[in-house]
Amino acid sequence: METDPDRAHQPSVESLLQRLCCLLSLCVAILLTPLAQPVLADSSTDLHAILDGKKFQSQLGVKGVPGDIDDLLVFDDGEFVSEECERRCGYAKVEYWVRAEGDAIQMRADVPCTESGAVMYWRGTVRGDEIEGSIIWVNKRWYWTFEKELWFKGRLVKAQQP
Repeated sequence: METDPDRAHQPSVESLLQRLCCLLSLCVAILLTPLAQPVLADSSTDLHAILDGKKFQSQLGVKGVPGDIDDLLVFDDGEFVSEECERRCGYAKVEYWVRAEGDAIQMRADVPCTESGAVMYWRGTVRGDEIEGSIIWVNKRWYWTFEKELWFKGRLVKAQQP
């Protein structure tokens, strides 16, 4: 019995169903991918509004050691500043990044020193009225790089009613 040459190149119904299932799975994955990603602040999403205008009275310290620096962390108009670091070392206000993840707000700020080549990399999480996180302080020179890990933790400063 000879095989019909026209039917030899036609896919089977089973093969077509497999291809259709793969295509549908791919479409669903593409459509659901944005929903699985954390929401990042960008020009179309103003998550800064969640933290802007807030101040946190905080303690800073070297990792593994009790805090020895009182600080006020300020979020305002899309910018972040550690008032104590600004006063002591010239770390200025910088734009901060924020994303919402579950019941937490995560923030990030890379703060260069205006007086040296040092940079402080702030990473923190706000839950309710509390903030906590870590700082990696990096001071690069042509002959060495000094790096120190710090921590911070604070509470929201309530606005005074007139």
